[in-house]
Amino acid sequence: MLHIPSGILQDMIAHARELAPHECCGILSGKNQSVTETYRITNILATMSEQELYRFEGAKLSDLKHLSPEERADIAFQMDAREMAMAQRDIRSKDLELLGFYHSHTFSPARPSQTDITIAMEFEGYRKKLNLPEPLHLIVSLEHDDQPDIRAYRIQDSQPTEVQIQQTPD
Repeated sequence: MLHIPSGILQDMIAHARELAPHECCGILSGKNQSVTETYRITNILATMSEQELYRFEGAKLSDLKHLSPEERADIAFQMDAREMAMAQRDIRSKDLELLGFYHSHTFSPARPSQTDITIAMEFEGYRKKLNLPEPLHLIVSLEHDDQPDIRAYRIQDSQPTEVQIQQTPD
């Protein structure tokens, strides 16, 4: 179970709404499965060239190549590597743990897409080499804007398993 203060949950929803229709993304940190910090990370997908879209596969890659750069950020995300490194440095300096990554789905449910699973598996190889803790993957769905939905998943061997989120007081 992941414990998240209500203020952080509200900030994640606000982040998703601010960037809609683009997907937002960020990092969560804390200790003992209790989130204490959030880091908004820039979704750089709209600034990536077609050659840089190599990480996406199959139908998603085909979809992305047919869209304008601005439209690409509506259906996918790519975290800014520099901002991620700065967040990870801050997490270490505060003696916290990387607990999870979040991003939004502006038009679809809060469940991992095949692209989300692929990205999680790419990070898994990197994570093991750097001895980082296994992060959860959270999705903020604005499919029903009046009732945003946030769900967390553990993704292992390309299989997502939902992890319960408990909202805690600020």
